[in-house]
Amino acid sequence: MEENQKRDTRSAGKMIGELSRAAHIYFQSEFKAYSIGYAQIRTLLFIAKNEGISQLEISKHLKLDKSSITSQLQLLEKNGYISRQISDHDARMHQLSITEKTEEILEPIKMVHASWTENLLDGFSENEKTEVFTYLEKMLSNARNKTQALYAKKK
Repeated sequence: MEENQKRDTRSAGKMIGELSRAAHIYFQSEFKAYSIGYAQIRTLLFIAKNEGISQLEISKHLKLDKSSITSQLQLLEKNGYISRQISDHDARMHQLSITEKTEEILEPIKMVHASWTENLLDGFSENEKTEVFTYLEKMLSNARNKTQALYAKKK
């Protein structure tokens, strides 16, 4: 009975939060040589996959406010990782693209992400790995549904 009570009091949110903090520490350490943090890496990878994207589109997709994206982009531009060009269609918008400096570090960045996943799944069987991703995808879907509903209430 005592074991069941322990199970009932565990918090998925707390555990995910701890995993998130551990990931943040790991990535900060691994990306230190590039003089950018994990948040900027995430934005940079998104720009690399979506060359010519606007700041507004990034903000919407990554679900970050405009000021957060602005500060990230300023840092990325200052460090030579992205460039901004005025849009041919709308002079008020800037299209973002990666630079050669970014192209040189894309593979190492992807390798760091892959190594973190390997670290997390160390000791898991292939079946367990499949199950973990199935459960995480369900949890992510539940979280998205809930946050979308909350966002809709705000409007």
